[in-house]
Amino acid sequence: MNNSELEKLIRSYYPEAKDGKEITRECMDKLLSENGFVPEKTILGTSVCSDEIVRTATNFRDYLSSETPFSLGGLAGFPFTGVTGFHAFAGHIPDDGFAVIQYGPHIGISASGHIGSVMRIGQHLETTCCGALKASVGAIRDGSAGSRDNDLDYQQWKLEEQLSERKDDIMNHEEPLKLATDLMFEKINHRIKKLLEKSASAFKGNKVALVGGIIINTDHGHPDWFDLREFSVESF
Repeated sequence: MNNSELEKLIRSYYPEAKDGKEITRECMDKLLSENGFVPEKTILGTSVCSDEIVRTATNFRDYLSSETPFSLGGLAGFPFTGVTGFHAFAGHIPDDGFAVIQYGPHIGISASGHIGSVMRIGQHLETTCCGALKASVGAIRDGSAGSRDNDLDYQQWKLEEQLSERKDDIMNHEEPLKLATDLMFEKINHRIKKLLEKSASAFKGNKVALVGGIIINTDHGHPDWFDLREFSVESF
């Protein structure tokens, strides 16, 4: 499947998705021209999956003061660092500066047409993407969701606990992983905003941009995509 055919497949699932670097450029243009952001005084925080493949989807780091983002997320992109993590992140913003938080779950769509898997660099067989969400759907399907060790495997346990609230919807959907990914975005989006609210005093004097959506990873050598679902700027 070539890039054009893959794009058509991606748009069949995510009609509004765009190339991740195009989304980055559009968002940065708005932040700079309409919201007064100053690149050298802006830091990046991410709440994306631990999977290294998500790093190629957007390139906000190329525009901002540091190439290394502050990591707020864990498995599936859920902001597991909590209030403590948000306070720490706020403490790293330059004086009278700005922050961008890019967040959301990810899903793979391979050139062979499979949703939930990709061909990674150096491998010859497709592997799961997002593995944590795919495992959550599998646990919901076989009735084991919530039964794993919530100490040694806390993050996965938490994902399964949250998605189990919609287990019937997920299992009856034609693409259970697609719905699970959409639902996880809603969970992440809600939690990010709640954490910002709880940490508002730490961000006093700063502007914070929220850039949320679904990261769509593809096979190595193909461009990654981003389905933008939240773009807003909060002033504290």
